[in-house]
Amino acid sequence: MPPAARITDLHTSVPPVGPPLPILPPGCTTVLIGGLPAARAFDMVTPPPGWVVPPPDMIAKGSATVFIGGMPAARMGDTTASGRIILAGCPTVIIGG
Repeated sequence: MPPAARITDLHTSVPPVGPPLPILPPGCTTVLIGGLPAARAFDMVTPPPGWVVPPPDMIAKGSATVFIGGMPAARMGDTTASGRIILAGCPTVIIGG
């Protein structure tokens, strides 16, 4: 089971194109993971270079069984709409599904 993602955790493409970029605030401000708001499916992320498709890039996939603020919890390894992958999460909070 992968670690829970939070705002400011990084995502990148495979192979990497440009530097890793952060998950953007606000996330779920009522649920803190390691002191940071939880990231969820449909939360916005910094778009990759050259991204021109509206809306801005977002987390496209999350847990099928764990919901935070009514949205699927995002985890390390989940993807964004542009195909980027969340690189890390909080190592002390593991989310299944």
